Amino acid sequence: PTYGGHALRVQDMMIMRIINDAEWRIPLYFAVTVSQQNRIGLDRYLDMQGLTFQLKSHKTDPIDADKMYENLMTEVGPPSWLNEFEQADFSKNKSLNYSNWSRNFQPGYMFRNLGNKDVYYNNQVIRLLQNYRSAYMQLAVHHYMEYQKLEAVKNNDAAEASREKVEDVLAKMSENLPENTIRMDNRDLHYQVGRLYHGVGNKEQFKNVLDELVERRDNTVRHRVEYAQSYMELDEYEISLGILNELHKTYLALESKIISGGRERKNLNTKVWNQYRKNFPDIVSHLVITYRKLERDNEAKELLTSWLERNPEDKEAKKLLNELEG
Repeated sequence: PTYGGHALRVQDMMIMRIINDAEWRIPLYFAVTVSQQNRIGLDRYLDMQGLTFQLKSHKTDPIDADKMYENLMTEVGPPSWLNEFEQADFSKNKSLNYSNWSRNFQPGYMFRNLGNKDVYYNNQVIRLLQNYRSAYMQLAVHHYMEYQKLEAVKNNDAAEASREKVEDVLAKMSENLPENTIRMDNRDLHYQVGRLYHGVGNKEQFKNVLDELVERRDNTVRHRVEYAQSYMELDEYEISLGILNELHKTYLALESKIISGGRERKNLNTKVWNQYRKNFPDIVSHLVITYRKLERDNEAKELLTSWLERNPEDKEAKKLLNELEG
């Protein structure tokens, strides 16, 4: 048997049987860890509610923002659990300031000892915990898009409420999943956190994220150029200059190895060189802008002159150099 042009597997037929037998009398869910190919084309009928997708009988929005907010933002247990959770006390009859066991659904997740530096979390556990971060991020992005729409129509009060929700969700994510114990392996996800803060006007938090990102050892050339540009957006031109100058000098050093040939060229990492070559125009253009912002026009002219020796047909660079010389 086939469905949507693909052969139905045993697990696919099992899902169809469950849906048929449930008859919409009970709610059905997929865990977020279920791969898309195992959801048999039901994505338009699933809305995210936290760490699950609920199956609906009709087409629905990708996320149920109200349910997600309730599940992700509800605090369960005392704040001390984050660093000092004691398993032995968990099932005692005395009140521990958390919801008791119940047959009825109760919102919220228990984040226990995730901020405890004495607990070892292996790579597999850290990878699985990123599912929580992904949920927080999707909720934050939803409220950010809502904020932009409301800003565009000048609905200031509603826009402010959405803006606050973006910051609240990001702050709660950092609180429940501290980066110093549960590292954020996904560099692009971390950068997106910063961009969301910047988008709602929190430049200080954006800079904090950038300061952490530039210290990573696995940054590619593209990432470092991106971070330099972001510092420029924050008017942090000295920091941007430091990043760009290092990139520019490294490019020239690699180029020198290629020109000299021999053993130096053999030792060259081709993949790294291609990264520098691809991003070199952006490195130069951002450097010129940065020099001008810092009123270091002579260095901007030297850089443009050097660039035009390599690219004599670049009309924009010629025009900019003429302006500087004028």
